[in-house]
Amino acid sequence: MAKSRFPNPWPEIVAQFEDYLHHRGKSTESITAYASTLKSFGKFYRKELKKPGPYVSKLQETDLHVFIEHVRSTKRFAATSINRAVSALRNFSRYALEKQLHKRDIARDLRTYFVGPAKSPSRINTAESRRLVTAVNLNAQNGRRDLAMVQMLMQCGLRVGEMHRLSVNDVVLHRTSGHIRVRDEKTRAERVVPLNTSVRHALREYLKIRGEIPGTDPLFVSQRGGRISIKTIQYLIKKYLCIIGRQDLSARDLRRHLACGLYAKTHNLPVVQQVLGHRSLATTARYVQATEEEIQAALEQLSENIYHNESQDIGDEPLD
Repeated sequence: MAKSRFPNPWPEIVAQFEDYLHHRGKSTESITAYASTLKSFGKFYRKELKKPGPYVSKLQETDLHVFIEHVRSTKRFAATSINRAVSALRNFSRYALEKQLHKRDIARDLRTYFVGPAKSPSRINTAESRRLVTAVNLNAQNGRRDLAMVQMLMQCGLRVGEMHRLSVNDVVLHRTSGHIRVRDEKTRAERVVPLNTSVRHALREYLKIRGEIPGTDPLFVSQRGGRISIKTIQYLIKKYLCIIGRQDLSARDLRRHLACGLYAKTHNLPVVQQVLGHRSLATTARYVQATEEEIQAALEQLSENIYHNESQDIGDEPLD
């Protein structure tokens, strides 16, 4: 018999679920996405279904199915977004069953939706990457900080969450070399990413103005002196991408930019894997997927690409 948790308010349950996911090693990005889905479900439950709560022990399978249908047909979520919502509800349902908040797995029959063929990836080119760097106003209050973040995303391939968690002690700078230590939030494994000249220069200039902040060690700090948030990083990178006319891209695309550029230079997938911190080469391979333009250019360069001139004399060899 499930324990009675009827009095527990929904926000408290969601917060407990977030703590559970954190201790299970889920990434910050996944935890944030799952919590957002559950908060949206709570609003839908009260506003659209006209029910109090929601209270976990009172939830039914149909409540979840109706919510997914709502985001599919009314909100017109893409298949990938619907599948993320389904994943959040499945994880929450298993959590509720494990903690005896409910007597059955009410999300067991939720289905995922077909995701069509991936579009050819869109990336910034060399000219745009230079414009992105110069889009940062170094005379602005946080200009040098923002430039250091842009450079690190483009030339170190960090995830936004990884850059958010960096501390000053993770940066090692020498006159002609340097590196950063990056920790995987899931596995706690550590990787070392070398810093090239432009990244080292950007970091040195930023650290000069950052100075010493008593009682705190985050590398990138907000205007209030605390660790800069993931949302703020995403917002700032989006702002600079919009300035150069690439509002279709995000911070993650700068990570892809590094992956493709590094692979083009080395043709060594394991090297790219090591820098990006992927556990699977298959994941790395998806990051370096070629664009249609690159495929076309490669096909044009084939040695077999010989133009046949119909007016050319093909010789006197007899035909069978």
